[in-house]
Amino acid sequence: MNPIRVITRSSTRSPSPIGPGIRCWRRSARALIGCGLVLLAATVIAQAEEVAPTEGAETPASAARETWHASAFVSGAMGLRVIDSWSKGFWMRAQTLIGGHPITTLVRGDRYVAYDALLGEGVSIRRAPQALAEDATRGRPFGQELEELIAEGGEKVEDLRFAGVDATLWRVTDSGRRREVWVRRRSPVLPLRVETFDRASAQTVAIDYANWADGIEIPDAFFDPPAGLELLELDYDAYLEASAKGPVGSVPILYPDLLHGGPSR
Repeated sequence: MNPIRVITRSSTRSPSPIGPGIRCWRRSARALIGCGLVLLAATVIAQAEEVAPTEGAETPASAARETWHASAFVSGAMGLRVIDSWSKGFWMRAQTLIGGHPITTLVRGDRYVAYDALLGEGVSIRRAPQALAEDATRGRPFGQELEELIAEGGEKVEDLRFAGVDATLWRVTDSGRRREVWVRRRSPVLPLRVETFDRASAQTVAIDYANWADGIEIPDAFFDPPAGLELLELDYDAYLEASAKGPVGSVPILYPDLLHGGPSR
Protein backbone atom coordinates (compact mmCIF):
# COMPACT_ATOMS: atom_id res chain seq x y z
CA MET A 1 0.00 0.00 0.00
CA ASN A 2 1.33 3.40 -0.96
CA PRO A 3 1.75 5.33 2.32
CA ILE A 4 1.48 8.74 0.67
CA ARG A 5 -1.63 9.97 -1.09
CA VAL A 6 -2.14 13.47 -2.41
CA ILE A 7 -5.64 14.88 -2.85
CA THR A 8 -5.40 17.59 -5.48
CA ARG A 9 -7.59 20.00 -7.35
CA SER A 10 -6.69 22.06 -10.37
CA SER A 11 -4.72 25.11 -9.33
CA THR A 12 -2.21 27.53 -10.75
CA ARG A 13 -1.27 28.83 -7.32
CA SER A 14 2.41 29.59 -6.81
CA PRO A 15 4.34 28.09 -3.88
CA SER A 16 3.25 28.98 -0.36
CA PRO A 17 4.07 32.61 0.52
CA ILE A 18 4.27 31.93 4.23
CA GLY A 19 8.04 31.49 4.28
CA PRO A 20 10.29 29.86 6.85
CA GLY A 21 9.01 31.96 9.76
CA ILE A 22 5.73 30.07 10.04
CA ARG A 23 7.48 26.75 9.77
CA CYS A 24 9.67 27.64 12.69
CA TRP A 25 6.70 28.49 14.90
CA ARG A 26 6.04 25.94 17.61
CA ARG A 27 3.48 25.57 20.34
CA SER A 28 5.81 27.33 22.78
CA ALA A 29 7.36 30.36 21.12
CA ARG A 30 10.66 31.20 22.81
CA ALA A 31 10.48 34.92 23.38
CA LEU A 32 10.27 37.79 25.89
CA ILE A 33 6.95 39.36 26.86
CA GLY A 34 6.51 43.12 26.56
CA CYS A 35 5.05 45.45 29.21
CA GLY A 36 1.88 46.12 27.23
CA LEU A 37 1.16 42.39 27.09
CA VAL A 38 1.39 42.15 30.88
CA LEU A 39 -1.66 44.43 31.17
CA LEU A 40 -3.49 42.28 28.64
CA ALA A 41 -2.54 39.20 30.64
CA ALA A 42 -4.11 40.60 33.81
CA THR A 43 -7.36 41.23 31.95
CA VAL A 44 -7.68 37.83 30.33
CA ILE A 45 -6.67 35.94 33.48
CA ALA A 46 -9.51 37.58 35.38
CA GLN A 47 -11.90 36.39 32.67
CA ALA A 48 -10.91 32.80 33.39
CA GLU A 49 -12.91 33.00 36.64
CA GLU A 50 -16.15 33.14 34.65
CA VAL A 51 -16.33 29.40 33.94
CA ALA A 52 -18.86 27.58 36.09
CA PRO A 53 -17.34 24.72 38.13
CA THR A 54 -18.05 21.21 36.90
CA GLU A 55 -17.80 18.45 39.47
CA GLY A 56 -14.83 16.18 38.81
CA ALA A 57 -13.70 18.09 35.72
CA GLU A 58 -10.13 18.31 36.97
CA THR A 59 -9.54 14.56 36.61
CA PRO A 60 -8.27 13.29 33.23
CA ALA A 61 -10.94 10.59 32.92
CA SER A 62 -13.84 12.96 33.44
CA ALA A 63 -12.24 15.78 31.42
CA ALA A 64 -12.07 13.38 28.47
CA ARG A 65 -15.89 13.19 28.49
CA GLU A 66 -16.44 16.94 28.61
CA THR A 67 -16.55 19.59 25.93
CA TRP A 68 -14.24 22.55 26.49
CA HIS A 69 -13.23 25.87 25.01
CA ALA A 70 -10.41 28.22 25.99
CA SER A 71 -8.53 31.13 24.48
CA ALA A 72 -4.76 31.20 24.93
CA PHE A 73 -2.64 34.33 24.48
CA VAL A 74 0.95 33.30 23.71
CA SER A 75 3.31 36.25 24.03
CA GLY A 76 6.94 36.87 23.29
CA ALA A 77 9.39 38.76 21.10
CA MET A 78 7.62 37.32 18.05
CA GLY A 79 4.52 39.19 19.13
CA LEU A 80 1.18 37.95 20.37
CA ARG A 81 -0.51 34.76 19.16
CA VAL A 82 -4.15 34.17 19.98
CA ILE A 83 -5.26 30.55 19.93
CA ASP A 84 -8.83 29.37 20.32
CA SER A 85 -9.17 25.69 21.20
CA TRP A 86 -12.19 23.41 21.48
CA SER A 87 -12.35 19.79 22.55
CA LYS A 88 -14.93 17.03 22.64
CA GLY A 89 -13.58 14.07 24.53
CA PHE A 90 -10.19 13.34 22.93
CA TRP A 91 -10.92 15.42 19.82
CA MET A 92 -9.52 18.90 19.37
CA ARG A 93 -9.88 21.86 17.05
CA ALA A 94 -7.49 24.80 17.41
CA GLN A 95 -7.27 27.97 15.34
CA THR A 96 -4.24 30.26 15.26
CA LEU A 97 -3.53 33.35 13.15
CA ILE A 98 0.11 33.37 12.01
CA GLY A 99 1.40 36.02 9.64
CA GLY A 100 -2.13 36.74 8.47
CA HIS A 101 -2.79 33.06 7.72
CA PRO A 102 -5.52 31.25 9.69
CA ILE A 103 -4.04 27.87 10.64
CA THR A 104 -6.47 25.21 11.84
CA THR A 105 -5.39 22.00 13.57
CA LEU A 106 -7.82 19.09 13.88
CA VAL A 107 -7.10 16.01 15.97
CA ARG A 108 -9.73 13.30 15.71
CA GLY A 109 -9.14 9.60 16.15
CA ASP A 110 -6.01 8.49 14.33
CA ARG A 111 -5.69 11.60 12.14
CA TYR A 112 -3.80 14.84 12.72
CA VAL A 113 -4.90 17.45 10.16
CA ALA A 114 -3.43 20.94 9.78
CA TYR A 115 -4.44 23.34 7.04
CA ASP A 116 -4.23 26.95 5.95
CA ALA A 117 -7.72 28.26 5.19
CA LEU A 118 -6.34 31.01 2.92
CA LEU A 119 -4.31 28.65 0.76
CA GLY A 120 -6.85 25.82 0.96
CA GLU A 121 -4.12 23.26 1.57
CA GLY A 122 -2.55 21.28 4.37
CA VAL A 123 -1.53 17.84 5.64
CA SER A 124 -3.34 14.84 7.06
CA ILE A 125 -1.05 12.54 9.04
CA ARG A 126 -1.77 9.27 10.80
CA ARG A 127 -0.96 9.75 14.49
CA ALA A 128 1.69 7.71 16.27
CA PRO A 129 0.53 4.75 18.37
CA GLN A 130 2.00 6.47 21.46
CA ALA A 131 -0.12 9.57 20.89
CA LEU A 132 -3.26 7.47 20.49
CA ALA A 133 -2.49 5.50 23.67
CA GLU A 134 -2.01 8.72 25.63
CA ASP A 135 -5.45 10.08 24.72
CA ALA A 136 -7.13 8.15 27.52
CA THR A 137 -4.67 9.39 30.15
CA ARG A 138 -4.35 12.95 28.82
CA GLY A 139 -8.03 13.82 29.07
CA ARG A 140 -8.68 17.29 27.66
CA PRO A 141 -6.13 17.71 24.83
CA PHE A 142 -5.11 21.24 25.86
CA GLY A 143 -4.58 23.17 29.08
CA GLN A 144 -2.88 20.27 30.88
CA GLU A 145 0.26 22.13 31.92
CA LEU A 146 -0.21 21.47 35.64
CA GLU A 147 -0.50 17.72 35.12
CA GLU A 148 2.64 17.78 32.96
CA LEU A 149 4.55 19.84 35.53
CA ILE A 150 3.64 17.46 38.36
CA ALA A 151 4.69 14.48 36.24
CA GLU A 152 8.08 16.15 35.79
CA GLY A 153 8.57 16.47 39.54
CA GLY A 154 7.22 20.00 39.92
CA GLU A 155 6.20 21.24 43.35
CA LYS A 156 3.65 23.59 44.82
CA VAL A 157 5.22 26.94 45.71
CA GLU A 158 2.43 28.92 47.37
CA ASP A 159 -1.21 29.94 47.41
CA LEU A 160 -1.69 33.54 46.35
CA ARG A 161 -3.92 36.06 44.64
CA PHE A 162 -3.03 36.26 40.98
CA ALA A 163 -4.65 39.00 38.87
CA GLY A 164 -7.57 39.05 41.28
CA VAL A 165 -8.02 35.28 41.33
CA ASP A 166 -7.39 32.82 44.19
CA ALA A 167 -4.61 30.76 42.66
CA THR A 168 -1.76 28.36 43.36
CA LEU A 169 1.73 28.65 41.91
CA TRP A 170 3.59 25.48 40.87
CA ARG A 171 7.20 25.32 39.63
CA VAL A 172 9.67 22.89 38.10
CA THR A 173 13.30 23.67 37.29
CA ASP A 174 16.17 21.86 35.62
CA SER A 175 19.45 22.74 33.94
CA GLY A 176 17.72 23.93 30.78
CA ARG A 177 14.66 25.81 31.91
CA ARG A 178 12.32 26.98 34.64
CA ARG A 179 8.58 26.48 34.22
CA GLU A 180 5.89 28.02 36.39
CA VAL A 181 2.15 27.39 36.25
CA TRP A 182 -0.52 29.44 38.00
CA VAL A 183 -3.80 27.54 38.37
CA ARG A 184 -7.17 28.51 39.72
CA ARG A 185 -7.56 27.21 43.27
CA ARG A 186 -11.24 26.28 43.14
CA SER A 187 -12.67 23.35 41.21
CA PRO A 188 -12.31 22.72 38.36
CA VAL A 189 -8.60 23.48 38.60
CA LEU A 190 -7.67 25.31 35.38
CA PRO A 191 -4.43 26.95 34.23
CA LEU A 192 -4.39 30.73 34.31
CA ARG A 193 -0.83 31.45 33.22
CA VAL A 194 2.23 29.45 32.17
CA GLU A 195 5.75 30.89 31.97
CA THR A 196 8.74 29.01 30.60
CA PHE A 197 12.22 30.52 30.94
CA ASP A 198 14.85 29.05 28.63
CA ARG A 199 18.31 29.33 30.20
CA ALA A 200 20.27 29.02 26.98
CA SER A 201 18.51 31.92 25.26
CA ALA A 202 17.60 33.82 28.46
CA GLN A 203 14.11 34.24 27.01
CA THR A 204 10.65 33.64 28.40
CA VAL A 205 7.43 32.56 26.75
CA ALA A 206 4.14 33.26 28.49
CA ILE A 207 0.73 31.69 27.91
CA ASP A 208 -2.35 33.34 29.44
CA TYR A 209 -5.64 31.45 29.39
CA ALA A 210 -9.08 33.07 29.27
CA ASN A 211 -12.69 32.38 28.30
CA TRP A 212 -12.77 28.89 29.80
CA ALA A 213 -16.12 27.19 29.16
CA ASP A 214 -17.25 23.59 29.49
CA GLY A 215 -20.36 21.59 28.79
CA ILE A 216 -21.04 23.45 25.54
CA GLU A 217 -22.79 21.84 22.58
CA ILE A 218 -20.30 21.06 19.79
CA PRO A 219 -21.36 19.02 16.72
CA ASP A 220 -19.04 16.22 15.58
CA ALA A 221 -18.68 17.85 12.16
CA PHE A 222 -16.86 20.78 13.83
CA PHE A 223 -13.82 18.48 14.04
CA ASP A 224 -13.83 17.54 10.35
CA PRO A 225 -11.86 19.41 7.64
CA PRO A 226 -13.98 21.32 5.12
CA ALA A 227 -14.51 19.99 1.63
CA GLY A 228 -12.27 21.19 -1.18
CA LEU A 229 -8.95 21.21 0.65
CA GLU A 230 -5.75 19.94 -0.92
CA LEU A 231 -4.46 17.57 1.76
CA LEU A 232 -1.17 15.73 1.57
CA GLU A 233 -1.99 12.42 3.27
CA LEU A 234 0.76 10.39 4.91
CA ASP A 235 0.99 7.52 7.33
CA TYR A 236 3.17 8.12 10.38
CA ASP A 237 6.34 6.43 9.15
CA ALA A 238 6.14 8.21 5.81
CA TYR A 239 5.80 11.53 7.61
CA LEU A 240 8.88 10.84 9.76
CA GLU A 241 10.89 9.93 6.66
CA ALA A 242 9.75 13.04 4.80
CA SER A 243 10.25 15.41 7.75
CA ALA A 244 13.83 14.23 8.17
CA LYS A 245 14.56 15.88 4.82
CA GLY A 246 12.83 19.19 5.58
CA PRO A 247 9.43 20.79 6.24
CA VAL A 248 6.47 18.70 5.08
CA GLY A 249 3.70 20.69 3.45
CA SER A 250 3.02 24.40 3.85
CA VAL A 251 1.65 24.44 7.43
CA PRO A 252 3.46 23.95 10.76
CA ILE A 253 2.92 21.15 13.24
CA LEU A 254 1.89 23.23 16.25
CA TYR A 255 0.97 20.33 18.55
CA PRO A 256 3.72 17.72 18.20
CA ASP A 257 2.59 15.96 21.40
CA LEU A 258 -0.77 15.12 19.81
CA LEU A 259 0.97 13.77 16.71
CA HIS A 260 3.93 11.92 18.25
CA GLY A 261 3.02 11.54 21.91
CA GLY A 262 5.07 12.76 24.85
CA PRO A 263 5.18 16.19 26.56
CA SER A 264 3.59 19.22 24.91
CA ARG A 265 6.78 21.25 24.47
